[in-house]
Parts: sequence; C-alpha cells; structure tokens
Amino acid sequence: MDQKLNEAFVSGTHNILNDELIPQDASSGSQNWRTIDGEIELMRGRDLFGDEGGAGSVEELHSGFKADGSAVYFGKFGTEIKTYNTSTEVWDSVITGLTVDEDVVFSNYQSLAGTFVYVFSREGLWKIHTANPTSFADMYDSTKNFKGYGFIDTGRTRLAGREDDPTGLYGSYIDAQDSSVYTAVSTEAQADVSTGTLVFKAGGAKRTCFGVVLTVTTSGQVFTDDYNGVLTGDAGGTGTINYMTGAFTTDDTGAGTVDYQHEDATDKGVLDFSKSATRLAGEGFVVRQDLNGDAIQTIIPLEGRYYSIKKTSAYEFTSDTADVNPSNEVYRTDIGIPSRKAAIGTGSGIVFINTANPDKPILTILERNPVGDNIVPRELVKHFDFSPYNYDNASIETHNRYIMIACAKDSTVNNRVLVVDLQANTVDVSTYGVNAFMKDDGVLYSGDPSSESVYKTFNGFDDDGSSIENYWEGAAERFGTNALKKVKKIRLQGKIEPDQIIQVYASYDNNDPTLVGTIRGDGDYIDIESPTTVGANMIGEDIVGGGASTTIYPFFMEIKLRTSKFRKMKLKFVAPEIGYASINYTNIFDIWTYEDKLPSKYRLKQNVSLDGTTTNNADSEF
Repeated sequence: MDQKLNEAFVSGTHNILNDELIPQDASSGSQNWRTIDGEIELMRGRDLFGDEGGAGSVEELHSGFKADGSAVYFGKFGTEIKTYNTSTEVWDSVITGLTVDEDVVFSNYQSLAGTFVYVFSREGLWKIHTANPTSFADMYDSTKNFKGYGFIDTGRTRLAGREDDPTGLYGSYIDAQDSSVYTAVSTEAQADVSTGTLVFKAGGAKRTCFGVVLTVTTSGQVFTDDYNGVLTGDAGGTGTINYMTGAFTTDDTGAGTVDYQHEDATDKGVLDFSKSATRLAGEGFVVRQDLNGDAIQTIIPLEGRYYSIKKTSAYEFTSDTADVNPSNEVYRTDIGIPSRKAAIGTGSGIVFINTANPDKPILTILERNPVGDNIVPRELVKHFDFSPYNYDNASIETHNRYIMIACAKDSTVNNRVLVVDLQANTVDVSTYGVNAFMKDDGVLYSGDPSSESVYKTFNGFDDDGSSIENYWEGAAERFGTNALKKVKKIRLQGKIEPDQIIQVYASYDNNDPTLVGTIRGDGDYIDIESPTTVGANMIGEDIVGGGASTTIYPFFMEIKLRTSKFRKMKLKFVAPEIGYASINYTNIFDIWTYEDKLPSKYRLKQNVSLDGTTTNNADSEF
C-alpha cells in the first residue's frame, strides 16, 4: 500500500474495541476536540459570566422569562438562591439560609396572573415574579402542599421526592385562571399615588397581584400595568409596580384609586395539592409508585404521559380527559437513573443515562415505536463505553443537536462533559467541570462544581484566559498488513487561527508518542487569501446574537518522517495555544513494507520450558 487517505472525520470517539479495530477516522481517546461536519476541531472554551464566586459550588441554574420575552437567570449558589443583575453584571441574593447540598428545582409558569419562576425543594416552596426577581413569597403551607421536587405542566404541578414519601407522585389543582382563583379589587383608595402599597398583601403573604390600573384623582392621568413591572400613564407619566409586595411608585402626586386582581397559588392553584373527601376532577391527587421502595428520581412528560424514573424501574402515569380515572402502571423494571438530573426530555424522547445495571451504564432514549404507538427504550451510541464515568451527580442538558452529560472521572466532583451528537451518532469528551447547565439565546451556561462561579461554556477560544487543555489520539493503523513497514510522509489539511499551532505526534507499537512536526498558524503554507469567520459559540450553527467571532485560514502542509520499522502507527494532535484549530484530512504516504515479523520490542528469545515455569532452559529449541 502506497498511502492511507482519510478525507473526513465522522466517527467520534470509540473506546470499546481495541484501537486497531475502530474506524480509521475515529479517536481512540481525546479531550476537548469534537467531531463536526467531517472534521475534528478544538472545542470552544469558557468565559466567566457575572462576578467570580468564592469556594463552594453552583448546584442549579435556570432561565426564566418576563412577559416581554426577555430572560431572567436564577441559580442556587451554596446556601442561596440568586438572580443575575444585568445592570451590575453580578449575582444578587434572593433567598438565603438554605442547606449547601440540598437540591432545588426551578419551574417556569405563565398564566393570566403573570410570568413566574417557582422554586421547589425539600426545604421549602417559593414563588418569584420574573418582573421583580429579587422579591419572593414563601408558599409552603402544610395544609395545602408539600416540600419536594416539582414542575408545572398543563396548569398543574407534579411533585415527587418528598422526604417523608419518596415513592409518592403528587399532583396539584389544575389552575383555572378565572374568577374561581382570581380576586378582583375595584377603586382601592390610595392617599398618595407617588408611592404606596396595595392592600392585598395584608390579607395574605402568599398573594401576588396583576392587571394594575391606577387613576390619579387630581390630574386624571391613568397608569396601566404592562405585566413587566412598569406603569405607563396616558399623559406620559411613568411608574413601577412590584407584583410580589404590592409596592408602587409614579411620577404623579395626589390621591387616587387602583383597580387590580390578585391570586394565591395555594388556593386552588398550582401549589394547592388538597382534595375533597371524594376527589373531584381538577383537584389534587397522589398515586403510589412503590416498586422496590426506591425514590422517584425525576418525572418527565412525553406525549401526554408522565414517566417517573427511579433507580431501578420506571412508572408511566396518564391522566384521563375527565381527570377522574388516571392510569398508573409500572413501565419497565430494567431501566433507572442514579440522580435527579440524569435524564431530560427532548423533541425526540426522554434521554437518560441508564444505570439499572451499575456496571454497564447505557445512554438510552424513550421514544415512540416507529411501527406502533407505544413508547420503547433504545440504546444510543453503542460504540462508546460510558462505564469509566461516575453519574452520581450527573447533569444532562440538550442544546441544538447535542446532548451534554456532565459527570465525573477519577474525581469526587464532576470534571467531564460528554458531548453527544445524536444526529451524527458521535461522542466527544470535554474536561470542563459542570454541576448544572442552563441555556438561553444559543448560549450554554454552566455552574462550577468547585466554586460559586458561572461560565458561558463552549464559548470563546480560551478557558477563562488560559489555553484549553486538549489532545486527540487516533486509531492504530496497520496499513492493511501485519508486516513491518516504514512511513516517509504525512500530509494534513484543516483550518487554523494565526496565533495557534497544532503539534503532530506519532507513536509506533504502543510506544510513547513522539513529536514529528508542528502546524503553525503563521506558516508559509497558510492560505491567507481564503479567510473564513467562525463564531465564538461552539453550539450554534451561526454566530449567535451578534457574538464575537474570529478569522481563520486554511492550511495544507506536509511533514517528513524518519521511522524505525513498526507494525502499527497512531497519530496524535495537540493545540497548546489560544485560538481555533481543526483538521479535516490526513494522508499518510510513501509507505515501505518489509518482512512479516514481530516488532523488535517483542522479538525476545523464549528460553523457557514447555510449561512456562522454567527460564534459561538450556534444552530449549528456541
């Protein structure tokens, strides 16, 4: 064979079979390189988002939204719930005094009463209006609801994970969003419209208001609420309203009256789990999911059904149209997840890391059977071994074509992200530490497991100012024969940023890799007349939100080799500087073939007895 040509990289990492048996474009092991559109490229880096946090961890992140669609970010940092202040670019405290390691779940809910983020945990329940993100109401009421992990879907909360009942699935009232749950107030008197507080809060600390219309008696100006916390006067005046506290301001003066509505989500709303002695449609409920006694880890909706995934089994729960006769059945006894965030709903189905057999974790999807209407599990990326990683604190997020799986390897905290491309059926490995993900407007954010810092992740071309630690190691190539051979030349093609370099290593017959050449971003072989632009965000298909970009250039170059005789050869790439790098073509050629012998390192005189127990046997025939 005169040459070995690889014109595309499409296989990702293969770590189950011997490196001689995997596809020749595959990686036998890599860190912070990804397979994308026929090439391998250095993964993007991380950029600090907000203020740098001290020791601790970020245990959860969440993106809510205001009525105008703008994002509001929240997170659990150690013992606090915080929200991101876009003006100061720091994380402001909202709820304090929580337990460091206690999980929380954030859930968005939009109704006629406004846009909210609810916070569920075993320590309490809280309601935040996104227009006033630093204000909150404590919603726990032992006669109406429960502490646990919930989410709101189709106007009802589903909750599990109660400390006192880990195998119960609970449901709240269905929020009617009408006068049965909303209370209207007319012409409430206010002595001075320049500043004041609506009286609804005095009647119940859990109440929130909406639909505020303030009329100034003296000037006749009418201020209308825009559901984003702003009061706009018909004579040009401005003001504010805090829906959580009822506090308001305007730039007018004098007496006035206010019309508005208020609600209490614990009164026939999404935080009212009560029910009549004979339960009626639309009221709260509880069903038992007690198989094996292990806790419900998470509940995820799929095509009108709700799948409760435990450590060793899963249940399928379906409400009937009349909401009086639900179905609650054991779905499977051969699937399970190790932690609450180890599963996620996607447009294709529920993706989760199945650890029902802890010795053989499997990435699995629950999806519709293509030849029927039932939901069936299917194993994903079978060529990747998930067992070297620990998923006790796993966090999974989906973004565009990718499934991101934060996990740990030889560490007590998460220090790996498995980047799974479901379209291309590939897995690549990043070494970033992530406790929690959040996504918004094409940007992926991550909470750090070793500090109270948040990062824009897979964003930019450096790791918060440092170069990105990386390597890519290929398959072992025998060039179609076990005979010994030598190689004289390698040609490589790709794209690179001027300040970056790519070190090219080769190893022979399992020896340590040796540097054989370097691709320089400022080399004479760079095609400076054919520049292209790439965005700083790795995830988006385009440059997202007008974000940063950089100019890169194609290269096509050749490295001459001087090798001893070998049986198999591997290439390895390392990009040690800050900047973009990719490779889309390799051609190993000028191959000289010799005798069919073992490599010299293995050709040892076997001066042993036939039973293999005696060495230096003078009578040996070898």
